[in-house]
Formats: sequence, structure tokens, C-alpha cells
Amino acid sequence: MKRTTKTTNGITAIYVRRSVSDKDKGNNSLSIAAQKEECVKFVGDCEYRIYCDDGKSGKDIAHRPEFQTMMQDARDGLISRIVVKKYDRFSRNMREYLNITDELDRYGVTVYSLSEPFNTETKEGRMMRNNLLNFAEFERETIAARVADAYQTKARETGFYQGGKMYYGFDSERRTVNGKTGSVLVPSAQAESVRIAYDMYQNPDVSLIQIIKYFQEHSIDTARPVRVGSDNR
Repeated sequence: MKRTTKTTNGITAIYVRRSVSDKDKGNNSLSIAAQKEECVKFVGDCEYRIYCDDGKSGKDIAHRPEFQTMMQDARDGLISRIVVKKYDRFSRNMREYLNITDELDRYGVTVYSLSEPFNTETKEGRMMRNNLLNFAEFERETIAARVADAYQTKARETGFYQGGKMYYGFDSERRTVNGKTGSVLVPSAQAESVRIAYDMYQNPDVSLIQIIKYFQEHSIDTARPVRVGSDNR
């Protein structure tokens, strides 16, 4: 449900977000529906618009289209305040949060959290809010490290490629190994280029510049492989 008519004082923006890791933890209190219900109940009869980023990480705003739309509406003078369930729905990146709120302050837009109703106009309130955001950022980084470690452990145990950085000269291919099917790294069409580069570099009289020039003269493709997989916490 959205109400977008501009009023004299600006509308209330309700921002809701849930990441993939929130879904995996089964936290129903952070479901999109629950966040919307609580925020709408709080704002009451005032005019509002809901901005929803479902399945989006709080580590930055670059991949959150609704958040960016909300910020543009704030720049256009359409919003007077932003209401969230928790501050970590708004952002889990401390530096980015402070930069964004500094910008919002210039537009006269305040951010209000239902779960942490601190008076951020006081230094004590800002300290409490910033401490919470520090913990949220720490939690996000911990989750990211835990997921990366799990992928690395699985890769060592199975020998399968788990996604992520694809190195030049390799490609992934689905294969069955010891009764299990997964992706493994195999030489790509660029593998011969890697061999040529190493063979040339073994010669002490050949510089890196000469190798690059050789590749350019022989039109050898040196484009990096496309990265696969994603990080969404």
C-alpha cells in the first residue's frame, strides 16, 4: 500500500528491508509483513509511503533500489521523516549511515526507529544509536566471515568449486566425483595463454612489458573471467 501525494510538511517514509541471512535465521519479527504492520500502526493516519527492499543486504545502498528512490524523494522535498523497525534495517554500515543521515539533516529529514526510540538530537541519544550500529556492522561482518569459511571448508572437503573469483585460464564445469555432483575448475580456452606467459617469464631477459606487448601483437584475449556467486547479508 502506498500513498504518495505530497503534503505541505512532506510525507512519512516507511523503510523496510530483509536480507537473505534474516530469512535463513527464521526471524519472523523481521519479516517484511511484520515490519510494515508495525510501522504503519505507528504512523497512524498521517500520509506515508512504503519503500521495500526485500532480499537486500544492509552493507551498502548501491544494491538497494527502493532506498535510493527514497533518498531522491527526500532530496525533492517529499519526505519529512523516515520510520524503520530497527536502525539496522536502514543500514549496517556505520560510515555510510552517518554520511546518509548528515545528508538527510540538511533536508530536515529525521530517521526514527521503533525498537530504539533514542532522542538523536542529544549527544547521549546519538551515542546509543551509534553503538547499536557498530554492533550491527560487526554482526554483518561476522556472518560474512562465517559464510566464507563454510564455503572454503566445503571446497577443501569436496574439491568442488563454490563460486566467487574465477581465475584467468580456468572455467567451471559440472562433474560427478565419488558419487557427488558439483562444479569443478577445469582449464579454459585461455589456459594456453597462461602457459605462454609463464614460459616467457622464465627467461630472465624477458620483461613483463614484453609479454604484454607480445599478447597485444598476437591479439591474445586477456579479459578477466566473469565473477559468479553473490554476497547478500
